[in-house]
Parts: sequence; structure tokens; C-alpha cells
Amino acid sequence: MFFYKRGGITHPFYSLVFSFLLFSIIYLFLTSVGLAKKLDVNQATVEELEKLPGIGKKTAQAIVDYREKNGPFKSWEDLEKVKGLGPKKIQLLRSYLTLGEEGEKVKQDKKENTKAKGKNTFNSSSFKPLIYYYVDEKGKIHYTQFPESVPLKYRHSLRPVNP
Repeated sequence: MFFYKRGGITHPFYSLVFSFLLFSIIYLFLTSVGLAKKLDVNQATVEELEKLPGIGKKTAQAIVDYREKNGPFKSWEDLEKVKGLGPKKIQLLRSYLTLGEEGEKVKQDKKENTKAKGKNTFNSSSFKPLIYYYVDEKGKIHYTQFPESVPLKYRHSLRPVNP
């Protein structure tokens, strides 16, 4: 990391600001040149897919094979059907990939179908909020609907309440 010295004292804050500015300039340059564009998963080659984080040669080949066998990917859920890709990895890849024109058509069709139906089919009477509980070190039971509000040391013991 770069360090900026002022009066013989190193200031890490200045180095942090400098690093941020440097990486911002590099990113802006790459996007203006076109090197940081998203990759269309329906057009990408094995070599292009291999360059993405978390994608090896086998997974890249599996994506291309699945696409050739079943046609273009129309939604992100279609990618989950590829061996080696799970929801977490797909969530990571969404910042690097796009579904291209085929995916945009499907999104547009879904919007039109939703508008055509007019009503939401969600039945609020059958909805039950998910409630969690955990036991602290004193043996006291705590209930919550929001797992992120549970202290970190108790999150491993967080359990849903049976309906």
C-alpha cells in the first residue's frame, strides 16, 4: 500500500484516499475503453467464462454445454441448473454477467403478464412470518423475526420456531 509521509510521519488515511482514487481512475478508464463491460452468458466462450471469479475450466465448459443443449439462458434460475453453479456463486457472477437480449425478452414478457393479470395472487391470510429463537448463556430464550439482529455469538444457535 502506498504511504504518504508528511513531516516524517506516515499517514495511512492519505494512502487509503490515494488508493481509492487510483482504483477509481483505473475503473473509469477500463469502462470507457469497454474492458469492464458485462459478459453475455448466452454468447460467451469457454475461455471468456474461465476469466470470471469462481469459474474454472469445468464449470465454464458445463455452462457452454448446457446452453448448447437447452438453448439460451432466459433467467438467472436457468443458470442454477448447470452443474457447479449454486445460488451464491450466481449471485457473485451477476455483477459480471448479463443474460443478453434473450433474458431481456423474458423479463419484458413477465412484466406484461403481471400487468395483464391485474391482481396480485398473494393470499395474505395464509402468510405467517418466520420467527426465530436462540438461547443465551444464561438460559434465557429470545425470539426475533430478524436474524441479523441476533448478536454474532448466538447466531450459530439460531433456530426457526415450528409453526
